[in-house]
Amino acid sequence: MKIFFFGGTFDPPHLGHLEIAKHCTNLADKFIFIPAKQSPHKNKFPIASDKHRVEMLTRMIDSPKMIIEDFELTSSLPNYTIYTIHYLKNKWKGADLTMVVGEDQYNSLSKWYQIDEIRKNVCIMCFHRVGFKPLQVNDKKDEFISDFNLNISSTELRKSFKNNQSDNAMINQDVLSYIKENNLYL
Repeated sequence: MKIFFFGGTFDPPHLGHLEIAKHCTNLADKFIFIPAKQSPHKNKFPIASDKHRVEMLTRMIDSPKMIIEDFELTSSLPNYTIYTIHYLKNKWKGADLTMVVGEDQYNSLSKWYQIDEIRKNVCIMCFHRVGFKPLQVNDKKDEFISDFNLNISSTELRKSFKNNQSDNAMINQDVLSYIKENNLYL
């Protein structure tokens, strides 16, 4: 079984996240969104609650191959990717795992906790982000998707909601409705 997994705060999840998932579901048996309680590389917690972020992801998912795994939200362990990998390997024994990251995260992999152990256990698929110079991928297990050019940022979306510009074409309409119903990001 081929499993792709994609971690992040998803605060809020947007069409860039969905397009990445759609690309990967063509290559995988399962695509797993793994919302984080807190990114170990950031000092701030997500603005929306865990419950709200999971519900927004649920509303955005449009394929039976896409699922949400709440391991990082419920675990007492720090949100380090290596712990998530161990969890996934135990849950789906024998599965081939591919970790999906954006180019911003790929550029910081050398700082990740136990990155050598991560690399031993998974392949890495990196999606290009507008504003970053395309990478030279040296590891044979890594794949770089250079023709992905959506310029969407959860940070920018939160700012647009705060500034009352919430009819944004970069967010799923069901997610947008949920944000409005629950007065998120105001």
